[in-house]
Amino acid sequence: MAINFLNTVDLNSIQVENIVPENATAGTIGAGVLGQIYFDTAQDTMMQYVADSDGAGNPGYIEIGTTSGVETFSNTNVGSTYVDFSIVNASAIGDVNIGFADLNAVDGTSTAADRFLTKANKWATIPFGDITEVDGGVYITVTDQTGPIPIVNHDLTPRTDTTSTASPGYGATFTTVDSVTTNTTGHVTALNVKTITLPSDTNETYTLPVAAGASNSAIMNLTAGGTGSGIKSAVTIFGTTGRIAITEQTGNNGSITVDLPDDVTIVNDLTIGGELVVSGTGISSFAGAVDMASNKLTNVATGTAGTDGVNLGQVELLVAGVGVFQGGYDATNDPGTPAISGSSNVALDQGDYFVVKFVQGGGGGDITFSGTTTTGVNNTAMANSKALQLQTANSSITIGMTVTGSGIPSGVVVETAIAAQFFALSGGITIPAGTTLTFSDKVVTVEVGDFIFANAAIAANSDPAASEYTIVKFDANIADAGATDAATQKGVSGFDSASFDVSASGWVQLNSQRNPYGATQTLDNTSPVSRVEANGFTTFTIDLADTTLFGAGALAKNVTAEVTQNVSPYQTVYADVTRSGSASMSIVFSGSVAVDIYRVLLSHI
Repeated sequence: MAINFLNTVDLNSIQVENIVPENATAGTIGAGVLGQIYFDTAQDTMMQYVADSDGAGNPGYIEIGTTSGVETFSNTNVGSTYVDFSIVNASAIGDVNIGFADLNAVDGTSTAADRFLTKANKWATIPFGDITEVDGGVYITVTDQTGPIPIVNHDLTPRTDTTSTASPGYGATFTTVDSVTTNTTGHVTALNVKTITLPSDTNETYTLPVAAGASNSAIMNLTAGGTGSGIKSAVTIFGTTGRIAITEQTGNNGSITVDLPDDVTIVNDLTIGGELVVSGTGISSFAGAVDMASNKLTNVATGTAGTDGVNLGQVELLVAGVGVFQGGYDATNDPGTPAISGSSNVALDQGDYFVVKFVQGGGGGDITFSGTTTTGVNNTAMANSKALQLQTANSSITIGMTVTGSGIPSGVVVETAIAAQFFALSGGITIPAGTTLTFSDKVVTVEVGDFIFANAAIAANSDPAASEYTIVKFDANIADAGATDAATQKGVSGFDSASFDVSASGWVQLNSQRNPYGATQTLDNTSPVSRVEANGFTTFTIDLADTTLFGAGALAKNVTAEVTQNVSPYQTVYADVTRSGSASMSIVFSGSVAVDIYRVLLSHI
């Protein structure tokens, strides 16, 4: 589909490159305007629309340059030495026909003066002369010497190989080939024979006796017999004071003992593959820290001094009656995990506490205790108000009771009991007059981060009341979305780094370069883009409702688009952009356009 320009296009004297006029024929082009041009595919010519096309004042299309093309053709090579073209049409318009080329060659006999054109485009003379006979030489025999095909052979040289063996002893001699001399044709011309004399017998025997060394050392001597007797070499083995002890038994079959002294000093690290057993009853000292590698230290005696280590029993006695952190509390289900309410509750000591770590789906989780549930009817309509007035007094309503009913947000409790008919709530509620409200100290709503303390010792399986616990609100709720300010829970929230900058102090700013209403999409063939090439056009279809762009509900009619190159200099190009009534936008190019060549800048209005 062609791009529609609805006004004059002024190029301001800028060149139009790679332009192709409209392709048509006389029967399909339709009515024109003065100056309009097209390429006639039937006549293979350019046509232009003029006011007088036939000399009678009738407008129409005529060929551009009616007399253009070849006007005449002449052959300047007529009678040429080598190539001659005959002329078919000396005066021509359009196509020119020429005759066959004639090389003007004649038959004859070549001479020594004749030349031929080589592959290197050079003129060369033809060599003349005949080979009448091929003769042989030394070791060369020629058959059929005068031809037509002489055969040259290398003569066979017979030889005989001989073998011999010898077993020379000490001081004997033998001969061997030392070098071989050949001529330039590879034939052997001389040998050099050398006489080899073997050395005389010099056998020696050796012993390795042990000798006493200095203190904490021993010596091993290498002693020779035979012609070269005496000590040839000695190795001294030393011990280390406090670490290695050396003792020896001297003689030709002596021994050297390497042992540990009674008191061993290890300078660096000691790694023991098995167990370390210390049988002494004295005090072992450690100059540095002792790493137990996450293992228990067992059988620890009861400490008495202030610097003594203590065992678990001592610790338990010391902290008895003091609250201990019991871990996280999962309020996803009622009762939660671990159970602190109901008939299967866990046992707790005074001060034991939990931290609410998880609530499925966020918001709050309910805990149902044993207790009281009662109702009351509000006297007047409430519009995001915390001040509650009942139609009749109810002395059963106490501080801390949860308030539930139609239109009541979760987590609202009684903060103040002004009188049996007047109460202050923890959050504003919007309800009409006459709404029945339920008050209960049985159900307590907790949120992630809240603390739950046991007020006193609570027995297992005792079905405790809510009053047996103190619940401290962390008051760091997860923020949610709502139709109004009053219906929106304020709390902890995160911000999309694609659109916002957040400082270390929590200051949130919208980054103008991370416009949430803008997107860049490469025209490829990967979701959310599909590519189709058909009928001479390439169409890229973009799903604007994709989560990587503008998401569900986006309409193509509300999105502007600019197509640019995908690489520098990122010039704007013009394609046909169409929009459906849904989220589908199509970018159409004429011809074949590969993927990743262009991208589109999108802005949701």
